[in-house]
Amino acid sequence: MIISSKPYPDITNFFLQRDQYCIDNINFFLLGRDALLSAFMNLGLNKGDSIIIPAYICESAIKPLEVHGFNLVYVDVDTDLTLSLDRIKKITKDNSIKALLVVHYFGFTKNFNKIIDFCKKSKIKVVEDASHSFMSQFLRNNDDIKCDAEIFSMRKTLPVVDGGALRMRYKDYNQIKVEYPYSSKICDLKYLLTRLLEKIITGLGINIYGQLINQAKSKFSMLLASKTINCIPKPCQPSWQLNSYLNNDEYLKSIEQKVSKNFKQLSQALLRLEFSLLFDSLKKGIVPQACIVNDENGGLVEYLRSKGVGACRWPGDELPKVVINNSDLYSNTISINNNLVLIPIHQSLNSKKINKIIQVLRIWKVKKLKNK
Repeated sequence: MIISSKPYPDITNFFLQRDQYCIDNINFFLLGRDALLSAFMNLGLNKGDSIIIPAYICESAIKPLEVHGFNLVYVDVDTDLTLSLDRIKKITKDNSIKALLVVHYFGFTKNFNKIIDFCKKSKIKVVEDASHSFMSQFLRNNDDIKCDAEIFSMRKTLPVVDGGALRMRYKDYNQIKVEYPYSSKICDLKYLLTRLLEKIITGLGINIYGQLINQAKSKFSMLLASKTINCIPKPCQPSWQLNSYLNNDEYLKSIEQKVSKNFKQLSQALLRLEFSLLFDSLKKGIVPQACIVNDENGGLVEYLRSKGVGACRWPGDELPKVVINNSDLYSNTISINNNLVLIPIHQSLNSKKINKIIQVLRIWKVKKLKNK
């Protein structure tokens, strides 16, 4: 049994006629990184301005900011994935700092109010990156948003090829014109066919997470990322697939219920097996992206993938090079990147597949105890 790292499309959604999805103060983009660049541009930042960026981030997400001409100033995260206000205060003594990016990791949202309040007093713009936290953040009341802008990447949660989105805090910022529709349904069809092929292959028991296939996929992803850097982010309409999902409240609610159930089943079992979890419970309204295990001894990701479980580290090899090359400055980030293992709990997994993950992890635990 192969456990996919991401959910499969729900075809039943596509046969229902849907109006174009529309929500106040939201602009859609192909990718989350396009929305992120657009956020800073629409907040009035110019080339050469400095932006504070958490060191624990995917390089492909912030590369367009660098290529555009912004100066990125990295700051180490704390061990609980938050940012230290003291660190922020120290860095912002530099008058060139114009903005700050804060990140909600893996669906578990954080309270950044103190940092945002400080930045407002210092006339520093704040953008919240909720790329991992679409289900936890997207439907918030606009009055609850304290930052200047939020960005999303819905393809981290939904089985779609697009899904970048930007929400500006103030209406006078929201003058972004939609210049073109989403490219074509051909892209949607290619995505559906690719995922269908993946489902057929995994159904035959072929492990797509084996070492050779994984290396090939990594090289292809890096090549693709280098060719898709967009320095002029263009807002667009959501794709046909994304539009279908966003218009289906019942489907979105079912995602929340299934993911929460899977998280509870897996996390409770892993606690009984004495695994160390980053989060072992869910607050109301939180829809996690994964069950996150702390693997201090190493080797767990490789083991799970060898057994057909689509686990991963994030961002793994995509940690910014300046961070990797300065481990003394970003020690928490380096440690988190090396130790945290993301285990899938998405909506396409049922109780049987979660039990399979538990069984694989139980064997891992027994082997570790024998080797002590």
